[in-house]
Amino acid sequence: MSTTVDVLVIGGGGSGMCAAISAATSGSSTLILEKQPKVGGSTGLSVGSFTAANTAYQYRAGVNDSIDYFIEDMKVANGDFESRENQSLRRILAENAGPTLEWLSSIGVAFLGPTPEPPYEKPRMHNVLPNSTAYVSALSKECAKRGVTIRTSMRVDALLRNAAGEIIGARANGQEFFGKRGVVLATGDYSSSNDLKAEFVGEDAARVPAVNTGNTGDGILLGATAGGTMLQMDRLYEGLRFAPSKRPDLIKSLPYHPIMAKAVRWAVEVLPKSLISVIIRGALTSWIGPNNTMYQSGAILISQVGERVANEDSDKTMARAVAADPDSTGFMIFDEMVARKFSAWPNPVSTFPGVAYAYVEDYKKFRPDVYHKADTLDELAEAIGVEPATLKRTVKAWNEASESGVDADFDRKKFGAPISRGPFYALGPMNSYITLADGGLAVNDELQVTMADGVGIPGLWAAGSTGQGGLQLLNHGLHIGWAMVSGRIVGRKVAAAGARNDLAPVGDVTAW
Repeated sequence: MSTTVDVLVIGGGGSGMCAAISAATSGSSTLILEKQPKVGGSTGLSVGSFTAANTAYQYRAGVNDSIDYFIEDMKVANGDFESRENQSLRRILAENAGPTLEWLSSIGVAFLGPTPEPPYEKPRMHNVLPNSTAYVSALSKECAKRGVTIRTSMRVDALLRNAAGEIIGARANGQEFFGKRGVVLATGDYSSSNDLKAEFVGEDAARVPAVNTGNTGDGILLGATAGGTMLQMDRLYEGLRFAPSKRPDLIKSLPYHPIMAKAVRWAVEVLPKSLISVIIRGALTSWIGPNNTMYQSGAILISQVGERVANEDSDKTMARAVAADPDSTGFMIFDEMVARKFSAWPNPVSTFPGVAYAYVEDYKKFRPDVYHKADTLDELAEAIGVEPATLKRTVKAWNEASESGVDADFDRKKFGAPISRGPFYALGPMNSYITLADGGLAVNDELQVTMADGVGIPGLWAAGSTGQGGLQLLNHGLHIGWAMVSGRIVGRKVAAAGARNDLAPVGDVTAW
């Protein structure tokens, strides 16, 4: 049994659905194969920020922006990684992000913004309303409207080749699917592949779980086995997050509908900022962990047994240390001086850039399960289930290191103040997560997957994280931007490719 369409898309996240819609509106019959029971991928799990220049939202806000300004700001954000940037793809992203955001608006996605986000000079971050499920719902609806067929629970285990060496289709669940004009890989990143993390980053990183457990690098492996080149596979976004809240998350639970999105946008723009801030702070304390600046001010990270486990200067180091610990949990410990500092602007505990900020007291109010306060270290230890003598010994050793400026245990450089003034606080438990990976397949400006010599593989394209091509996406809203931009571009490109007459498979490309 086989199925033949013009364009075959593997992966039903944001990039895959954008690719399918773009191909369909270009006149091609299109099929999506998604291995999960439902579409959405990392797009549906994200905060939902979309960074773009020259948008109607900016115009209404009086922001005078340009593509060149956007690119210059991305250079600043890249820092030492600028030398690794794919300059051509970055310009493609910058030039197409604005029109793509406007296109999303046209199919019912509403945004709040633009909001500022340092180090960007111009406000460019547009936050989706009411939450990231808006992307999934709007794109799914558009797929149905444009005649795109979606098959879920279909894991592709091989790409199919014809006698000329062209990629002509894929095999999933024992069935063959053919794309006369081409095949698009849009399966996300490899953040949940222990093998790839261990190979390219290290065993410590392999122990850190991913937010999206479906991101096992399938498309990257298939493309590489077909002759493609993997780039930047050493780049992971690792950090600590609080254990999930058992309380309902109002922001996440809001259903998507264009009318609902417009209503939320009206509420955010019209209702008192204090009221909106309270609602979003509740969501903030559910989604993310504390800012690293708290450690720089004197906080420390301890394990479930009450001992420091890592150099707190590095989010990556802390995440790996907690993941390696048998209990896989950590607590941030600090005193009254740090608590006061992070109880008001400009020092939030956690941040939804440009929208809301959560402080120490917000955790007391919204997350009492991760907020602990006590007059003494003994009482704090009991509150978090740690041996009091161990915690006191750990704090004493840290205070001595802080006063001397030498951390003999982990070589931390940013000390802040000692933990000496009660009451004392703990935030946690926290767990380690990888939110994203920046590695992917090399692609040309047409988003065709390329071999080591830069020659494109006939019939094979990639979008989103799978086809990131060496892009540095180091600030909020760029991954969503690239997913949507690359999907729309690749859909048009494949639809315009010549249809192959030879769809007889003579071999397959199997990555497992």
